[in-house]
Formats: sequence, structure tokens, C-alpha cells
Amino acid sequence: MLDPIGPLPREVYWRRRALAIGVILLVIALVLWGVAVLAGALAPERNTAEPAPQAAPSPAQPHGAPAPAAAPPPPPPCADQDLRLAAEPVDATYPAGEPIALRMILTNASSKPCVRDTNRTLREIVVSTSDGTRFWSSNDCQVETTNETPLLEPGESVRNEIEWTGAASTRDATPKQCAAEHDTAVAGDYVVGARLEGLISQPVPFKITG
Repeated sequence: MLDPIGPLPREVYWRRRALAIGVILLVIALVLWGVAVLAGALAPERNTAEPAPQAAPSPAQPHGAPAPAAAPPPPPPCADQDLRLAAEPVDATYPAGEPIALRMILTNASSKPCVRDTNRTLREIVVSTSDGTRFWSSNDCQVETTNETPLLEPGESVRNEIEWTGAASTRDATPKQCAAEHDTAVAGDYVVGARLEGLISQPVPFKITG
């Protein structure tokens, strides 16, 4: 069957067969290419690329403006060695029976600002006679507390003033004893001193006149 039979030379039949086979192969190739193109057109388009993450927008800041500075730390508590405590009468002499104004003065003697708790229960003004006998204290019948923590700049002072009626008092007195009648300071020489926790002032003299 492979040997061509006919009136024409054998070469003619072989050329016809080769041409026919070539045409068939070309047709098959075109069909396969068309199928591939059609399949690609019908397939859904898929994008496998992951979207690039977007950076969070930075807060807008004026061009050339400096970044805000951190808040400075609060001033430290005042140490005892940085303070000077003093007591004094507002006047050098008072008539007997008249109210007597006394004050405590706390001064920052350091070169830096600081804060100090001067709660009413922590400070005390004491009046003694000239021979050193304790006669009256601002804390003997004092029960209330206060919230006082002043900021003291270098060289700055805070003053606490109290009015003394001239009546005597006793340490650890009960409310009933505080309300009772007491001896009143007579004419003579007295001294006033102050205390703030462990700080104690030098005594300062004053006079009650008759």
C-alpha cells in the first residue's frame, strides 16, 4: 500500500502524499492554536500579586518646626538641710490680755526649687516663759489637717501666721480640757519657737506688758 500505483512516475505520487500530509499537519496545528487562544480568553483573569501595604500617614508637622519638648520633671521634695526655719512675733511687745500674732517662716536656702509638705499637723509654734517652761503650743488643741505643699523657689519663703489668745495649754489635752478655762499669760518675757517635723527654729524673745 505504501508503493504508489498509477500511470504517473512514482516521484509525482510521493510529492502529492508529502503535500497532503503537510496540509493536514498545518490544519491540526491551526486548530490546536485556536483552541488554546479560546480557552485563554474564556478563563477568568486572576491577579495573584499581593497589594503592597500602605504606610500609615505621619502626622502633619509644619516644615522646619521643632518637635515638642518633653515636660520637665516636677521639683523634688525639699531636704531639711536645704531649708531655714524661723519663728517670730509680729510685734516685739503686746499688752496683757490682747491677742498675740505669731508666725513661722520657712525659706528655701538652696539653689534649686523644691516642694515641702507643710501640713497643719506637721508644723507647730510653741511659746515658753523666759526660763524655758513650755506655756502654750499651737498643736495642743489642734485637730484639723490641711493639704499644703508649696513650691519654694531658691530664696523664697512661705509664712504661716497664727493668733494666740494668751491662754496656757497642755500637751495631749482632751477636748474637754481644751474647752476649759486656762491661765492667761501675765506681763513678762516670753520666747516663741517653731517646728516643722524634724526642723526646729531658734527661740525669739517678745514681751507682754501690764
